[in-house]
Amino acid sequence: MKSPAALSSIGFCLLLLGLGGLSAQAADLLVPGEPVTLSGAHGKFDFLTVDSARHRLLAAHPGNASLDVIDLDKHQLIKSVATGVAQSSTVDEKANRYYVSVSKPPQMVVLDAGKLEEVGKIPLGGPADISAFNGETGQNYVCHDDAKELWVVDPQKQKVTGTVTLPGDAPEDLGFDPKFQRLFQALKTSSVIAVIDVAENKVVASWPTAPAQAPHGMTMVPKEDAFLVAGGNGKLVMMSQKDGHVLASTDIPSRVDQIAYDAELHRVYCASGTGKIGVIEVGNGTLKTLGEVPSSEGCHSIAVDPNTHTVWVAYAKGDASYVRPFSAVK
Repeated sequence: MKSPAALSSIGFCLLLLGLGGLSAQAADLLVPGEPVTLSGAHGKFDFLTVDSARHRLLAAHPGNASLDVIDLDKHQLIKSVATGVAQSSTVDEKANRYYVSVSKPPQMVVLDAGKLEEVGKIPLGGPADISAFNGETGQNYVCHDDAKELWVVDPQKQKVTGTVTLPGDAPEDLGFDPKFQRLFQALKTSSVIAVIDVAENKVVASWPTAPAQAPHGMTMVPKEDAFLVAGGNGKLVMMSQKDGHVLASTDIPSRVDQIAYDAELHRVYCASGTGKIGVIEVGNGTLKTLGEVPSSEGCHSIAVDPNTHTVWVAYAKGDASYVRPFSAVK
């Protein structure tokens, strides 16, 4: 029989081996870079957006009541633009504008993307959440966070031009099909995707997301004619854009909010508030869990730079706020 000291030593060695295996697995997926401190900013983040043409990361920063604009080449903050409690942003390349959905005061703020200055403000009938930009019509679709509706906002006319009535409340992420003919809206409480005919601005179908419950993050997979939906219960599903049937599902960390898809590497990254990034390989109607990479507790915001394949997250610790790059291992 081995002595207690010998058993303790063996246990310690096994623990090191286990941690070594975990580190090796993480290193095979994403390599963390140095965090970038956002000077003068504080508080938690919501959704991240990449402006690939200008090589910028747009960080909706409700805790700081701002949209933080980060240079992706220099890894430094360009400017924190005061907007109110920002929840998400979209990019209009043609008009050289950023559209920021704000929950308090309820509004959509229009920013000049070159000068990073406010040039417009559209009041909304309640707290705004996530938004999606229609590249064909130039209209921005903004979720009413605590109601069963979606606002259609015309930035040129500086007003709300329509409202889509949804079949359930608590709208989360949303995305357009490649031709901007249909908009897919995740509804958290009913665990369905509402399919919206953009020409009529009305719901034409409702598709269950099971086994993904309480859907949050969504991203389109155009080449597969599909989209991905992350459930808060730790399930990711791939759904057909044609009829909504579930093509594949796999496990992800629980409490995932935003997800980001790298179309060239065929990977989706799922940001979990538990401090993990789930990494999933996306195939032809298939999903394969590759592993989990440590991030930071409470970090649920994520985006991928299509130019460099760098994955970015945003999080707060104490009185400081950070964004951090992760290099993808191809």
